[in-house]
Amino acid sequence: MTEGNDGPRFELEDLLRRLDEARTALIEAVGRAPADQFEVQNDEGESIKHALDRTVDEMNFYYGRLVARALNLPQPPCLTRSDFGSVREGSMALQVSHRRFTNLLHDIAPDDLEKVAADPELGTFTLRQVLEMAAAQYRMRTQQVQRLAAHAHPA
Repeated sequence: MTEGNDGPRFELEDLLRRLDEARTALIEAVGRAPADQFEVQNDEGESIKHALDRTVDEMNFYYGRLVARALNLPQPPCLTRSDFGSVREGSMALQVSHRRFTNLLHDIAPDDLEKVAADPELGTFTLRQVLEMAAAQYRMRTQQVQRLAAHAHPA
């Protein structure tokens, strides 16, 4: 009988688990990247620094803003654009931005996944879509950091 109630709860827990696993994978990839290559750009102008700067900014200003709108919460104050000086600083800021993002999700319930975040600049998404996109963002940046690290020290 409880099976009907467990499905939505499982889906929510699964989404949050995948989001955290994707963040962890990115932190690990950044930790394995050569620190001396932090600001070195590849032929396309990408660098580990740019990847971290963009990830933190997107978590703060894009995904965080959408979650806050969906849940009718204020966006965290005092956010500034990222410009990290080292791998360590970028990794720490990524952890802080993720914590800030998940704090918005503190009281989330399965029914909240259908709430809509409508923003004239960012578009309209359900909370489920926002969480999926945030996890995908982390996975994409993990792959990017891995490519950049491999480019810096080819095997």
